[in-house]
Amino acid sequence: MEKLQKSFDSFINLMDKNNHGVQIACYSVALLGLTVSLRKVRPFSRFRRPSDIPNHFINEKRELIGYVKRIDPNKALLIINHKPLVKLPLISTGNLPVKISGVEINNLGTNWLQSVVVDKEVTFIPIYKEKDFVQCQVLLTQDAKDKKHQVINIGERLVKIGFAVPEHIKAPLLEDPSFRKYHSLLLRAEKQALRKQLGYKYYIITTKKLINYTNELLIRFYKQSKNNIPKLITIGPKIYHS
Repeated sequence: MEKLQKSFDSFINLMDKNNHGVQIACYSVALLGLTVSLRKVRPFSRFRRPSDIPNHFINEKRELIGYVKRIDPNKALLIINHKPLVKLPLISTGNLPVKISGVEINNLGTNWLQSVVVDKEVTFIPIYKEKDFVQCQVLLTQDAKDKKHQVINIGERLVKIGFAVPEHIKAPLLEDPSFRKYHSLLLRAEKQALRKQLGYKYYIITTKKLINYTNELLIRFYKQSKNNIPKLITIGPKIYHS
């Protein structure tokens, strides 16, 4: 027992003598941990290009915030001024091109985006990085009638009102369970739009049905006319002689 007490006292004395070194070691470990955390969270980074977004942001479905500056009418892209967690005055601003993932937007949808989301703060969740843009889920918070905040999934809303249609899923998104869940949401919204007879796809279906029905009538008329032409030929001279 005395040997154990002496060993413990010796350890305490050694720690007291090297207190300065121990503090330096603790500070070094803390600084290293802070550096790793900053590299992972990137609180000061302002993303301006798809390549600026770390891959682990996509894997972790990290939510980002920004202001929609304008809509690119050619590709229906949202040009977003990304807002970092900690804003520093020395970091230059830039606009990140964002595509609402999983949807093909028509001209009405582009106009709707122009009137609804421009100059608004949105939350966007990166899903996949392309060369010229990043695919994202985009969420908009609006005030509801009961003065409560309502979060709108922009892709779902566009499909539900008939201003967009779901795109066909391609790899690697096909292997992402989170994206498949989002795509199922879009498919349900499309069914609602079709039930309400809204949107471009509904009019395509209706137009095809009308064309097919018109073709059937023309074919039926042609067949009846073809059968009646010989009768008209034989009846014609009789009428003339009479």
